[in-house]
Amino acid sequence: MSCPQVSIPASLIILPSSVVMLVIHAAGSYLGFRGLIIPRGVGVYVSVFEVLYYVLVSSLALSVLPTWLTSLVVLMLVIHLIGVYAYFKGYLGIYASKLTLMYYGIYELIEAAIILTITIHFI
Repeated sequence: MSCPQVSIPASLIILPSSVVMLVIHAAGSYLGFRGLIIPRGVGVYVSVFEVLYYVLVSSLALSVLPTWLTSLVVLMLVIHLIGVYAYFKGYLGIYASKLTLMYYGIYELIEAAIILTITIHFI
């Protein structure tokens, strides 16, 4: 029994987007561990790109991902939809401290692992 495959055009969209997401999350984790944030001017674009990435993966690849990874993708989509709203409203800045940013760095590292898993699945 073979695993269903995502189409080549879908892979050509998901793989480069995943590489960009890995770079974003490596930077986010690096900054978070140092108690720093991504500047808002850049963060606005990053937050929108992240939502679009999870919408893209959800729409193009959910049928070919294992159930456990599908669940994580859907969870990350929901988290990012809520997060982008909170980011644009300025709610997240209220909670920024060295400690919460360190935890955020850990979260970014976990998310990078999820994105890497998605990437490996399409290679």
